[in-house]
Amino acid sequence: MSFVDRRRFLVTGAGGLASLTYPWWLHAGWDLSVRSKMAREALKITNIEIHEICPPYHDYNASWLFRYHGLGVQLRTIYIVKTNSGLEGIGESWGPRPKNDPSAQYLGTSAFDWMADTKNLSINMAVYDLMGKYLGLPCWKLIGPRIRSWVPVGAWTASQPPEAMAEEVRSVSRRGYHWLKYHVDVIQNVLDQTEAMQEAAPPGFRVHYDFNADSNFEAVSPVLKELEKFSVAGRVEDPIRAIDHEGYRILRQKCSIPILIHHGPGDVFMRKGLCDGVIGGHSPVGFAMKQAALAEATNTPLMLQQCGGTINRAFLAHESAVFKMATLDHVDLCDLWKEDVTAESIPVVNGSIRVLEKPGLGVTIDRQKLKKLSQATRPTQTRFLVRMRYKNGFTVYFRFDPDAPGSNLRFLNPPDVPGAGLQRGTSGYANPLVTDFWDEEGSVEFERLWKATSSGPVWKEREGSLG
Repeated sequence: MSFVDRRRFLVTGAGGLASLTYPWWLHAGWDLSVRSKMAREALKITNIEIHEICPPYHDYNASWLFRYHGLGVQLRTIYIVKTNSGLEGIGESWGPRPKNDPSAQYLGTSAFDWMADTKNLSINMAVYDLMGKYLGLPCWKLIGPRIRSWVPVGAWTASQPPEAMAEEVRSVSRRGYHWLKYHVDVIQNVLDQTEAMQEAAPPGFRVHYDFNADSNFEAVSPVLKELEKFSVAGRVEDPIRAIDHEGYRILRQKCSIPILIHHGPGDVFMRKGLCDGVIGGHSPVGFAMKQAALAEATNTPLMLQQCGGTINRAFLAHESAVFKMATLDHVDLCDLWKEDVTAESIPVVNGSIRVLEKPGLGVTIDRQKLKKLSQATRPTQTRFLVRMRYKNGFTVYFRFDPDAPGSNLRFLNPPDVPGAGLQRGTSGYANPLVTDFWDEEGSVEFERLWKATSSGPVWKEREGSLG
């Protein structure tokens, strides 16, 4: 072989080797429009697998979560988006598979058609996963410049009796969390809960209270004044109805605990300075980007709350990595369950999770785990009574079906019982009682009260003082 031939071979051979790792249509000789068309064609969506899974809760709070929220909160839905190139992207949502699933609209389109989409967070995850894998880039590079490599996250639970809330604090703090969020409700006393949590909390641990946006200044202000006495009280979400702008202005002046807005016009609250932070809840990536831009323009701390497992956690981290004001502890529920469908986990380390660097989301589906959790037996409710015990001994019993349409203990006005003394509608959340789920099936007393509650709540004037 002549020198010229060897030289030609080395040049063409090197080019051939390069083409194995570098998309051939990206070479400089190709027109940009051709490159764009080839990229779109390479990620055309041909099929979407949808799997409803039922991962188990942790043992210590599984019964309470299931009775409080029912099956819908335990279920998740996994999406595997397939393309004509063979690449697959993954996403997920919280809850059962939707009856009218909208994902069919994505068939025949390209993943590149859905950048900054404002329609479907679950499919957002999958198409960004696809684009990142195709380009060899982590998802955050397709959203914006990275601000941080570690993202703060908080745990989540349901409202429970004080000692159970203390156990929640002990459990999540052992798993690396510094924050715990929960919705207060009118059938527990938030001050008693907080006292128990403070005794259990390690130094620096904080609680995020969600007040459900259903009360008013007069009812909530005294409760917040009492919460200020506890160092564990970290922030309050939606303390009153969002229409009461003047109430929010006064609360911010009078309350030392930071106040966040979630279920309200976040843009208005940020521009008017009516909150100390804003929460983007389950927002498709296009909306989250807009909210993050407004948060930056108004210098308002931002929290993302989008719930799911490890797939969701990975995407939340990619988003939060590039949003400048995403400094609050984001809520993703990832550790609500003790098993997941991914080969990888993203552990909490000193209150934060690492932003992954692998192409796409950086996590992959384990098909065996997916099959196991898809086929897992759905739990069913056993008989129990909600038992509301007042400190003066007055006790109320009633049945509750968490899976009934519109059923939610967070927003429940408790039964209209004479002398119960609950603040109704203007939920003060400091009613003098503690509530549990009573399930002594087979005992004479339980069977008697179960029969008695078939037509509504029953109560006893005295059942031992709670002190």
